[in-house]
Amino acid sequence: MKAKPSTVASADISSAGISKKKDDKKIPPFLFIICVARVAEIQERGRRSLKKRMKGLAALALVFFMAAAFAVDSANASGELIYLCINDSFITGLTSSNMPIKINNSIYIPYRYLARIKPIKYFYDEDSNILKVYNTSATIIFDVGNHITYDQNSKIYSYLAEKRNGVLYVPIEFICRVFGAYYSQFSSSFGTVVRINSIMSSFSDEKLVSENREVMQEIYDKYMKDSKPPEDTVDPPPTPEPGQTETPSVRKTVYVAVLGAVNDSSYEISSRASAYNLKVTFFLEKEGMKENSDTLRAIVCRGHSIGLYVSAGDPLGEAEELNGLLSGLVMRKSRIVCIKEGSAALTADQRRQLTDSGYRIWDAAVDPTGGRNSYAVAQNASNLLSRGPRTLVLRLRSDEKCAGAAGTVFAGLTGGSYTVREIKAWTTPVNSIRYYN
Repeated sequence: MKAKPSTVASADISSAGISKKKDDKKIPPFLFIICVARVAEIQERGRRSLKKRMKGLAALALVFFMAAAFAVDSANASGELIYLCINDSFITGLTSSNMPIKINNSIYIPYRYLARIKPIKYFYDEDSNILKVYNTSATIIFDVGNHITYDQNSKIYSYLAEKRNGVLYVPIEFICRVFGAYYSQFSSSFGTVVRINSIMSSFSDEKLVSENREVMQEIYDKYMKDSKPPEDTVDPPPTPEPGQTETPSVRKTVYVAVLGAVNDSSYEISSRASAYNLKVTFFLEKEGMKENSDTLRAIVCRGHSIGLYVSAGDPLGEAEELNGLLSGLVMRKSRIVCIKEGSAALTADQRRQLTDSGYRIWDAAVDPTGGRNSYAVAQNASNLLSRGPRTLVLRLRSDEKCAGAAGTVFAGLTGGSYTVREIKAWTTPVNSIRYYN
């Protein structure tokens, strides 16, 4: 009985792309198995490659979608109008550069609006980048450059002032809480409203919006009209002169502290500083204060700062006594002290008593006064300033040597490598760990 011809082999080979002719020789079984396995491998590779391409396209689409969503969200956030109402009066003429903004889910306003919140006052020193906000009962100092905020008792707060596009913003809810002003933030049909009141008001938040619908509509219309995106303009980079190379200069910040009694030398030092348009700080002791009250008044009239030079034995008692003398002679008090033995000589209790009473402790760490004469003092000062830290306190004494060197020292400080600042009550102390001498 003849066996029927196999149709499986013929069908499988045909599907593998191999045509069989009548005069072809029979394919060996092992070769047939290899061909089938090879075809299956090629097909599996194709499927894997397609899956990889599909996964890559899906990931790319997801990234694109997230980027687009972020761009849309950022655009909405930057274009959100936030109304500002101070003592029931809406601020008109709001633009993206002067309206309240959100930073870390907190509302910040440009610091100049604080002038409308009576009786809060402020003083901003652009040179030191320090904003002082105060009234008769409290003081808050925003040290923008050093990223620190503290009060009159040196208590540190986590709320910082922020600069955005050249505008200084302050955390208004924090300020209202410190100075006892009313603060409210709520949503309306026009948008978010920030409300601040330092006087009594008969309006609720809802009533305030209802009474000022036309004003808010005008603010909105003007804001949308003026919110056109600026055209990008790029200035061409300056062309350097042939053979000329630019070396960036690093300016050092120097506080000049003059320590000692009120005498003829302190008068001379203050006069030399004023001649170079510099403001320095005189840490004064009790000696000679009454006898040389004219010199003391001259120092104050020239705009120099006054500090207290006290010993580590009873720093708080001496500081209070000196403030009593200053108040009677020049109607001034000071909250900055320098310890004769250095602040390291204070106990923890003494330091706490001073800071709790509102005093700030300074050390004058760069001391060039060990020279034998005025020339040596001036040379020492020049050398120490050049190799000292970027922010330092230069110590001079109210004696004849320093008075004779003052002109040379101050001339060197005005040469362009240094920024000289006076010490204010709200200035963050710069106390070096070691002395430079």
